[in-house]
Amino acid sequence: MGYQLSRKLNSRVWNILAGTLFTRTALFMSVPYLAIFLTGQKHIPIFLAGCVLSINPLVNVAFSGFGGALADRLPLHKIIAVVPVVWGAVFILFYYADSFPAFLLLNGLNGLCYSIFEPASKKVLSAETLPENRLLVFNLRYTAINLGCFAGPLLSLLFNMKLTLFPYVILGTLYILYGVSTQFFFRHAGRIQAAVPSGRIRSLRDLAAIRKDYIFLLLLAGMSFSFFGYSQLNGTVSQYLAATSALAEGARIYSVILSLNAFVILAAQFAVLRLISKWNPFNVVLVSNLLFAVSFLFFVLPVSPVMPLLFITVFSLGELLIGARFDALVDELSSDNNKGLYFGCSEFVKIGTTFGPMLGAGLLGLYGVEAPVPVFGLTGVITAAGAGFIGIAGFKHLRKTRLPEATPGEQAAVIR
Repeated sequence: MGYQLSRKLNSRVWNILAGTLFTRTALFMSVPYLAIFLTGQKHIPIFLAGCVLSINPLVNVAFSGFGGALADRLPLHKIIAVVPVVWGAVFILFYYADSFPAFLLLNGLNGLCYSIFEPASKKVLSAETLPENRLLVFNLRYTAINLGCFAGPLLSLLFNMKLTLFPYVILGTLYILYGVSTQFFFRHAGRIQAAVPSGRIRSLRDLAAIRKDYIFLLLLAGMSFSFFGYSQLNGTVSQYLAATSALAEGARIYSVILSLNAFVILAAQFAVLRLISKWNPFNVVLVSNLLFAVSFLFFVLPVSPVMPLLFITVFSLGELLIGARFDALVDELSSDNNKGLYFGCSEFVKIGTTFGPMLGAGLLGLYGVEAPVPVFGLTGVITAAGAGFIGIAGFKHLRKTRLPEATPGEQAAVIR
């Protein structure tokens, strides 16, 4: 099976997947504990710490279309080789930061690097993989992410790294090495250079096409609520568990549930993939939204050590469904000449991640960490609002696929 898999994917794809594994391991050693570090070690107020977390997805959303357009216009191998080196330097500077403005600036630059690199790397995976293997490769990428998510918090717990930002130095070094390795693997990759449009008008024309793709826009609107719920794991949940007196060693419990999050996804991923293989992909992301919303209800129940475990189990299943289908769904909705732009614009869902930590921190500040019912009850209700947008997108897509004769523009919006 491993031999057959290696024949389906070339060395450049494996380079991207391996780099994803190592960088995400270091990422989850560091980033989930940033809010705890800022409030506990730097004594930055909870709301300002939430702003530091939110600036990353805010910049990501603001520049995602720009990053996607670059992926369609510039040689892809140059983007995925140069950006990780710059990104690594930004992470290393976190270790030397000492004030709220410095952390705000660095996390904004972090979001900018992400918005440029992610569309290019996803387009490379699509360009380097046969259409019948693309769902597989996007799920392997998701597996690599979750292996990092599983190992990272355990390593942080083992070496007691929650009280220092030294893991950011490790993270930055790995990103720089990732960029160097990419230059080696893609040194003869001229054939995957982005097809540069014949004129400036092309990018505007593609952007106008996206603005008319109401199915895609409704999907993004609904998914932004899902990502609002997802963002609470690294923001509101971490701050609540670290500060509440209802649970002993809440910060340690948070490390445990982060690793459990990845374990549930890794253990269930391919079984769930088989189960949902014939599902409408819009229904998959709809169920994921509802699972996110339901998971927060466990914090409304009487407090016990089991409560966070039940929360993370249901939460992980919701995350699994997004990871299993969303990127592949965007790939299927886009055409070859605007994949970068679609992957870039798909990052607009991070608008939910932008406001998630700020609103969660605001609710914690308003009601206090000893009042989880209004905090997580409202969080669950807001998250569930996305189900309506996703449901409408799925209905419109289903109706369009049943049209006897679709126009070329309509066909582009139909999943192939």
